[in-house]
Amino acid sequence: TDERSATISRMVGDLWGTEHTQVAPELTAQWTTETRVAVRWTHQGWEPVEKEGKEEEEEEKTTWDRSGLLGHVTSSSVTQEIVSEKVEGTDGQKEDEAKKKKKKKPAAVDWKTDPDKRHYEVTRTHHRAALMMDGTSAEVDLDVNYRKKGLLWFSTYGVGFRSVYTVRNPTGHEIDVTMRFAYPAANAIYDNMKVTVAGNERGRVSAETESMVAHFPVAPGATQEVAFGYHSRGMDQWNYSFGPDVKMVRNFDLVMRTDFDDYDFPRGSISPDTKTPLEDGSGWELGWDKESVVSGKSIGMIMPERINPGPLAQGMTLHAPVSLFFFFFVMFVLQMHRSIKMHPMNYFFIAAGFFAFNLLFSYLVDHLDVFLAFGIAAAVSLLLVTSYLRLVVGLRFAFLEAGISQVIYQALFGLAHFMDGYTGLTITVGAIITLAIVMQITGRTDWARVFRGRQQVALDAPAQAE
Repeated sequence: TDERSATISRMVGDLWGTEHTQVAPELTAQWTTETRVAVRWTHQGWEPVEKEGKEEEEEEKTTWDRSGLLGHVTSSSVTQEIVSEKVEGTDGQKEDEAKKKKKKKPAAVDWKTDPDKRHYEVTRTHHRAALMMDGTSAEVDLDVNYRKKGLLWFSTYGVGFRSVYTVRNPTGHEIDVTMRFAYPAANAIYDNMKVTVAGNERGRVSAETESMVAHFPVAPGATQEVAFGYHSRGMDQWNYSFGPDVKMVRNFDLVMRTDFDDYDFPRGSISPDTKTPLEDGSGWELGWDKESVVSGKSIGMIMPERINPGPLAQGMTLHAPVSLFFFFFVMFVLQMHRSIKMHPMNYFFIAAGFFAFNLLFSYLVDHLDVFLAFGIAAAVSLLLVTSYLRLVVGLRFAFLEAGISQVIYQALFGLAHFMDGYTGLTITVGAIITLAIVMQITGRTDWARVFRGRQQVALDAPAQAE
């Protein structure tokens, strides 16, 4: 099982899908600002006269900083000198016209006495910044569906994901937004995956190698809703991540519905704010509702696992000597207490019958249901031991004391391995109960006399032989 588990897991992943991690979309905003500076021609060249819009630009930058939605803004400027108000723009034709006109140096003009002949230098600045989501509303439906390959059961699932993201423009200019939705798993199939830019005719969506990408404009101060959804299949675990770094998340709401009761969350993830059982009793509805949170953790769900026969047989075989020790301990105490004579060879055959359970179970479980294989192996081992002890010490001791002890220390200890997380506790409780019972039974036993009697028997044996 250990040697083949990784290979089998990859095979199931290729057929069904691997673990899904849905990452929050990345937002990038781009916009252009323009600054006009009146210039005049002098005998020393063009000189600035005044700058229009400077105060408004500085005030707008302050507004960007206060919004908290923009990341670091990177800017690049393109300076275009213009000889008249009519020649504006940076496209090739107008730029060539401007250059031709610039070659002809005009005469010096007093712009105060002749304002119609003003010349301007226009600076266009292209800004680019990461944009934070203003709101998220998502729904996830998880349906577990187990698949078996070899001796291993895999917790595969179907997932339906629907979300609506709110994008707000914090600037005083129209921005062009690029919204990138990364696929939750590289090796998966997505049914009905789509991105919808609501009410925006200029929005466009394209599918790339690793993501779906939406491009759309947003007017100054306006908001835009973008819907994203799909159906897919995965394995073992589903996650929702806010991104690789610690981020501030605003107005986040996620509702997760499961068709199973035994839910568990990944280590280091965010626990839900609400837990409500579904009305039909088929699962749970879990909710995460955050108005504002700063975190680098994710939200996730671990699918419940079925009992895997391979690891189960391995664990039971590993603890078989512990079970045999307790069984032999009780048998020895009862033997001494009731003055029953047993040879070490008797214990050897008892141990062989005891371990027949683990050997038979390990091979039966490959062909039968795990509980049926367990029952057959336990019955065979019990029959071997009790039928042998019937011949050695008698019928009553074989089926009463020895039989009950074997059921407890072999069958019940073996069943403890079916309860993941409680195996050690169950064995510990059983050991303490065993100790308590043995202490009560042997509390008044004179062990010196018992062992002295045994030694005398051993000394008398050679004399009787002579």
